[in-house]
Amino acid sequence: MGLVNHNFMRAFVMRIVPLFQYAMLGAGLILGGCATAPTQEEDALTASLVRDIAPQTKEARETIGRQDVLTQAAFWAKEYDKNPADRDAALALARIVRTLGNPERAAEVASLALTLYPKDADLLLVTGQALVENANGGSAIGFLQSAIALSPANWRASLALGVAFDQVGKPIQARAAFNRALALQPNNPGILSNLGLNYAADGDLAMAERYLRQAVTQPDAPIQARQNLALVLALQGRFDDAKAVALEDLPAEQASKNIEIVRAMIVRPRRWEMLRDE
Repeated sequence: MGLVNHNFMRAFVMRIVPLFQYAMLGAGLILGGCATAPTQEEDALTASLVRDIAPQTKEARETIGRQDVLTQAAFWAKEYDKNPADRDAALALARIVRTLGNPERAAEVASLALTLYPKDADLLLVTGQALVENANGGSAIGFLQSAIALSPANWRASLALGVAFDQVGKPIQARAAFNRALALQPNNPGILSNLGLNYAADGDLAMAERYLRQAVTQPDAPIQARQNLALVLALQGRFDDAKAVALEDLPAEQASKNIEIVRAMIVRPRRWEMLRDE
């Protein structure tokens, strides 16, 4: 933590010192009694400096969300570069780079901001989510538990915590977190799908199918939920049922290939057991 604070302050000081130097230069000119009016070039330089260091207006920050993701990323990266201590810029940048598929950078930005805002539930959440997406559930758990303690009604934090526990091989704790998320957000297909996968990993394919079927009946069910159901059906040896579900989203060739991969995974161990018995 000490190193993070030192680096953060060094970066912040390097950005802010020139501003004070410029302000002191101006003060020196005034104290020196110089009454010469600024030239157009000096006015332009002053305006440029103010434009470069001043954050965008509240209106600009509110409307940027209507733009495409890359435009948003460029906007918030610039805002963050102006002042890494800007909590809103750090949070927005972490969220947008996570959306763009860079969870490592998202975790870096958000965790750095947490050195200044350690009790910020939003920063804790995005840090935990990014760590989970980077397959670092062990490091994510503490951030997500803190986020839940500060904001118990945030179902996204409980969902991410469940995934983190699954990543570190703690299915019971994961299931508790998923159920807490589901109580806050009933019938959410993402939560239901994760619950189904949790049971599947624990060997309870019947319960896995139950939750996955509930997930795919939701109007906003993602493709992945149906593919997870197809996987669980195939693991039960119900290959025709699995293929029928897979065909809802995949071309016939790809659906057949996926099912055959699962079939091979099931059949090969059985063949080895028969050979061993002989």
